Amino acid sequence: MSLPARYVIEVRELIDGPLDDFGDAGQMWSEWAPHRIIGWGVPATAEPKTAGHDRVVVDLELYVPTTFPALSHRGQVRLGGAVYDVVGEPERCDGNPFGWNPGGTLNLRRVVG
Repeated sequence: MSLPARYVIEVRELIDGPLDDFGDAGQMWSEWAPHRIIGWGVPATAEPKTAGHDRVVVDLELYVPTTFPALSHRGQVRLGGAVYDVVGEPERCDGNPFGWNPGGTLNLRRVVG
């Protein structure tokens, strides 16, 4: 038994690209790839109550099935037209004592301004 993955999002990762003139590997984004997810939590925003401040930080939890790829902290998720950065490592439910793995949580953050 597994939870239904009804929604589709897109993910990409920062990968090593071709070598530059100094022999160092450059970095580039992979192509966006669609993946199914279970859902997401209510976004939490943080804005200081300071006059003239123009920055918004949005944190979001993404609920993913066991088949979701293990994105690293170098990954991004596109959800509803907004691009979020992956924060930390995926929080998986592997090894729980109940014999059933519902999936996991992926923490995301978007900073505007």
